[in-house]
Amino acid sequence: MIKFGFLKFLFTFTVLFTLSIVALTLNIFDSPTVQAEKTEGIAEISTKPSIVALASVMKSFRASLSSELLDAASFPLGHKESYCWSNFPPGTRGDRGGIRFEGLSTEQLTLFYKVLDAFLSDDGYTKVSLITKDVETHLSKIRPGFWDPNHYHIALFGNPDLEGSWGFQLDGHHLALNFLVHGDEVSIVPAFIGSEPATINGIKVLQDERGNAFALLNSLDMNQRKQAIQTGRRRLQVGPGRSEDPYLNYDYSDFVGVGLKASEMNDSQKENLRNLIKTYVYNLETEFADIWMADIDAGIDDTYFVWIGGTTTDDPIYYRVFNPAVWIEFNNEGDAGGSGRGRGSRGGNLEHIHTITRSPNGKDYGIFALNHGPKTLLEHYALEDHHKMSDKLFDYHLVGLHDSKKWN
Repeated sequence: MIKFGFLKFLFTFTVLFTLSIVALTLNIFDSPTVQAEKTEGIAEISTKPSIVALASVMKSFRASLSSELLDAASFPLGHKESYCWSNFPPGTRGDRGGIRFEGLSTEQLTLFYKVLDAFLSDDGYTKVSLITKDVETHLSKIRPGFWDPNHYHIALFGNPDLEGSWGFQLDGHHLALNFLVHGDEVSIVPAFIGSEPATINGIKVLQDERGNAFALLNSLDMNQRKQAIQTGRRRLQVGPGRSEDPYLNYDYSDFVGVGLKASEMNDSQKENLRNLIKTYVYNLETEFADIWMADIDAGIDDTYFVWIGGTTTDDPIYYRVFNPAVWIEFNNEGDAGGSGRGRGSRGGNLEHIHTITRSPNGKDYGIFALNHGPKTLLEHYALEDHHKMSDKLFDYHLVGLHDSKKWN
């Protein structure tokens, strides 16, 4: 009994001691030094006219929202809501988060489209407008309630009134765009743009994404085609986000050396490749797309092009472009002749298209991506040089905590 009582006393003492250490730790983590660590990476507010213009239209949209709507839409930079996007119809995979189009007035929605117009090029805005309005209206007539132009979600990250780093996400069926302003920089990755049907009101929504790819393929000689054309399923390799996104630290190394390398193309073929890449990059407003394209051009010889599927314009196809600064994929659902797989073949052949644009060089979601550094107290203690401790008592543990590759 005495031994049991001593053990009970020792256990109680240990728990109380641990709690006191945790309390002390929390006080330490309220210090100015740690507060600085928390805000490290947030850029100063830009004075660049084009960035000021973007901030202005976003501020107008934010000002139009009630406090309840603004609260519901707002998340801190790096929040997991950033990664919870999908091409599935809203409602099939849980709530998207943020605020829905149907909760906005006509004036508020108009102001949001002005935000999109400011961030996107004319071509980019036309695609987004067609998909969110006309394509969704068409689908809603086929299955009312399941598809609906009001079933798009807006999430806001950061605050342009207070910080130079902020962004927003538009997430719905066949469209998910992630924008980030960071100082003088603007990005639009990841970006998922698809369409079903492929043609709406006589307009082919993603015509250049398909046409420019065939222009590149048709410019290749037989030996180049043998390298570019691969076998396999026509499905996206690096697709939509999830609540716990497996692609935040996606390892693109498996794709190095697969396909036709741009260094083996002549100047005319490289220009066809650049035109295809620009079809995606220049969905972003031209000034910022030019900067992105300069990064892409710097590694153009290290770009790989892969094609899967038929080689005529009537065939369903898949292709991808893998450059150090951009990852692009395109696919069609359905089989030649319109037999399809049921899904995606409502309007006949080639009516269901998916595209995705991401950044293999770690710029998806900017510096606020989860994979850029530790986000918890335990990770801070275990990984920071000034602590070098991983034996603190916490209610969970991390697998591979000391694997530096996980955080680089």
